[in-house]
Amino acid sequence: MDPALFSIDTAVLGESVLIRRLREGDGKVFYELIAENHSLIGEYFPYLTATLSTWEGAEMFVRQSLVRWLLQTAFCFGIWDKNRHTLTGYLEITRRMPECIGELRFFTDRNRVGEGLMSDTLRHMIPYFFDQLRLEKISIKASTENFILPTLARKFGFLREGELRGEICKQSGDRGDVWVYGLCKNLRF
Repeated sequence: MDPALFSIDTAVLGESVLIRRLREGDGKVFYELIAENHSLIGEYFPYLTATLSTWEGAEMFVRQSLVRWLLQTAFCFGIWDKNRHTLTGYLEITRRMPECIGELRFFTDRNRVGEGLMSDTLRHMIPYFFDQLRLEKISIKASTENFILPTLARKFGFLREGELRGEICKQSGDRGDVWVYGLCKNLRF
């Protein structure tokens, strides 16, 4: 464990979003977000859709995410609309040590895609990952069928590093390919 991570911020304020650590009691609204977006995220977050099939399961996931935060293996955030006070997305970064590499996963409520919420989130969270979590590299995996995420990744300086064949299992049962994007601390814009 890294003692420097004991005092990191648990919330980051963007222009239109509040990105904050999931906390006890968030299970119910988190469950509602997952249920509303099940068809959108099922293939890419299968552990979320399986675990969060009930609001009790969602609350258990939230509490487990707090444990992972304390163990410094993963940092899970809810993305809240500042004006509407609603949960509009989810972001997590797993931290692989000693390499100081983080794998980033996120989604926005399908009813809010295109509003710039994720751009606002990443604009504030990328410096957070490098400066507070002390990561040297961030990677993102995107389905080769997802045309929005690669555009967003490139907007923030991520470069396509390769393709992983058969990396995800689609709801149809077929295997799907993903692109891997990376951003190194010393190469960011």
